Amino acid sequence: MVVVCSLCACKENKRRDEALKIVSEWTGKEILFPKGLPCYAVGRDTLLEVCDVCFDREFKILMYVDSAGCSSCRLKLFEWQQLIEEADSLFHGRVGFLLYFQPKNIKDMEYLFHRNKFDYPVFMDVSGRINRLNRFPRLMEYQCFLLDRDNKVLMIGNPVLNHKIWELYKSHITGESIEQTILTTIETDKTVHDFGTIPKGSSNHAVFTVTNTGNRPLVIFHVSASCGCTNVDWDRRPIEPEKTAIIRVEMNPDDVGYFNKTLEVYCNIQESSFKLTITGSAYE
Repeated sequence: MVVVCSLCACKENKRRDEALKIVSEWTGKEILFPKGLPCYAVGRDTLLEVCDVCFDREFKILMYVDSAGCSSCRLKLFEWQQLIEEADSLFHGRVGFLLYFQPKNIKDMEYLFHRNKFDYPVFMDVSGRINRLNRFPRLMEYQCFLLDRDNKVLMIGNPVLNHKIWELYKSHITGESIEQTILTTIETDKTVHDFGTIPKGSSNHAVFTVTNTGNRPLVIFHVSASCGCTNVDWDRRPIEPEKTAIIRVEMNPDDVGYFNKTLEVYCNIQESSFKLTITGSAYE
């Protein structure tokens, strides 16, 4: 047991040292961009013009994904769409996104865009030209960079894979502390919904209303349900101050008897999350 713990500790230290080395090597480095790559987006015309505008922004977020990472689960297109919408709301055009994908098959990539309703322009770099110019780190989580206007690396790390990275990016862009930059406060119309007595297997719905009472946009990152028979949907766009967000819960009890289920709502508040509860009793 001691040997196993020692091996785990060694691996963790090695991973940390490698990360520190990558950050140290890349901070301040200028990123080089290949010319003439095709730019693609769902339902858009004059795509090269749209993509070229992003290069003139005060800040840019560059993500490169090689052919091994061009799968639906690794790309996290839905999460990137949310993050881009949040950035547009927070920074009003100061931040552009430069997304370089190296797909094995462009048609397969286009299918993923349509399926995920991802309509932001991306560069299709089939031969990996941007990687050959810059020799990016091999780890996917370090193939994402915050750049300044001159394409110099300010920070490194994938904000979709780690929300703390996104908090640091936002803090750097605004020049404010993380608390000043992202945190807000909320009020809920209720924290408990009692379904009463309902039939087993029936579909039942509850709605929770969350009001943003702070000075920053409210972003609900994720809602975790304690039961597989519970489906949850929520507003994924940033909610401006004094506006409300709706969390919809569908309960399909798969067993008879009393139930008490907890929903953990993760968002940008001081406590990181808050709890909602659904209760009731199911009969045959």
